Amino acid sequence: MELIMSHKTHLKKTLTALHIWAMGVGLVISGDYFGWNYGLITASPVIMLLVVAAVGLFYLSFIFCYTELVAMVPNSGGPFSFVSAAFGHKLGVIAGAVTLIEFLFAPPAIGLAIGSFVHYVFPVFNAVHVTVAFFIIFGILNFTGVAFAATLELIVTLIASLVLVIFFGATLPHVNIANILSSPALESSVFSQIYSALPFAIWFFLGIEGVAMCVEEVKNPEKAIPRGLITAIITLLIFALTVIVCSTGILPSSVLVSGNDALPKVLAAISSSDSWLTLMMIYLGIFGLIASFHGIIFGASRQVFALSRARLLPHSLSYIAPKLLTPVNSIILCCVIGVICALSNQTAVLVSISGLGAVFVYALSLAAFIKLKLAKKGAHEHSFKAPFFPVLPIVTVLLAVLICGLMLLADIITSLIFLAAVIIICIFAAIMYFVHKDKTIHEDLH
Repeated sequence: MELIMSHKTHLKKTLTALHIWAMGVGLVISGDYFGWNYGLITASPVIMLLVVAAVGLFYLSFIFCYTELVAMVPNSGGPFSFVSAAFGHKLGVIAGAVTLIEFLFAPPAIGLAIGSFVHYVFPVFNAVHVTVAFFIIFGILNFTGVAFAATLELIVTLIASLVLVIFFGATLPHVNIANILSSPALESSVFSQIYSALPFAIWFFLGIEGVAMCVEEVKNPEKAIPRGLITAIITLLIFALTVIVCSTGILPSSVLVSGNDALPKVLAAISSSDSWLTLMMIYLGIFGLIASFHGIIFGASRQVFALSRARLLPHSLSYIAPKLLTPVNSIILCCVIGVICALSNQTAVLVSISGLGAVFVYALSLAAFIKLKLAKKGAHEHSFKAPFFPVLPIVTVLLAVLICGLMLLADIITSLIFLAAVIIICIFAAIMYFVHKDKTIHEDLH
């Protein structure tokens, strides 16, 4: 498809606090439906619960800092813009690269889960082929404009949340605490279980920072973003812990780890495979996957848009459709890359790579927050202030660095793929920068 050129690079302000909540929860809620269960391959249910609780508290402290950071640098570039404002564009490019990797590798993983759900109901459909079809459908839907995209995200997020609440109500009475406390026969040590479970614990929350990439499209961002983001992370923490309890309290890990359909298996165990509960999870549970799939494509396209506007990717990618006011070429690119990644059919690897990108983003963003706050740099005065500064962000950034190290050690092959992708994007961005060095990169930050 030929890319179209234009100089118009301004987005339309449409979103409210409710949209921010829906975007925050919607970006992440697929993590409750699939992906997390792969952590049970190498970790016991108790270790998984403890790691998720610890990661959830990390995210809560991160979101407090991140919310103020978004108010200080209200730009659709997200971490790229934050880090560039704090440390200069060289480190900003690295932040942009790892953010791009996080948001490009997550949609194909979610798409494969959607394919698995559809294949479960209609075996005639190949899961990978369904994934490709969903990329085409939701690429087109993202063309239609931010108002429609945000409304769609709100609707599917509400449906996905309702399905989880019904799941909790149906399964909690059947939970056997002894099942959770009984550790499977794992060869790995407790320490090994902890760091191998990290990518899958992060999957419960991964992507919530993508809300920052729609900040230029938010009405009254100083009030809407804090309300929406903090409510979203609390919602997600409650969902994550309850999903693990309701699943591991009913079925053994050996059953839950096979495939992307853990929750339908749990409901089938307490009723039957053709009960209304199981069928509801299959038919309506797909909305949870769609919410994240749609939202992360939205976030990824805005990151590509910001890097293109800064002349670090081809400038045609920052084209804004005149009537729809959406970055159509960025959306096309994200969907094409997503399809290529989905063809690998390696869900666990895609989850791990996306998780690595996320924790690098968190470390860099928190460091930028500390630097900007100490330097008192910000676009304007903002009402929201993160509590316990500077202790909270310093402790949180140290935790992010620790998590980065543990995840890099957990899977060397995946880590090498991730680092290679970062290097390739940075080299390409450097080439683009020198080609367009007469165009200042800092124009994107104002």
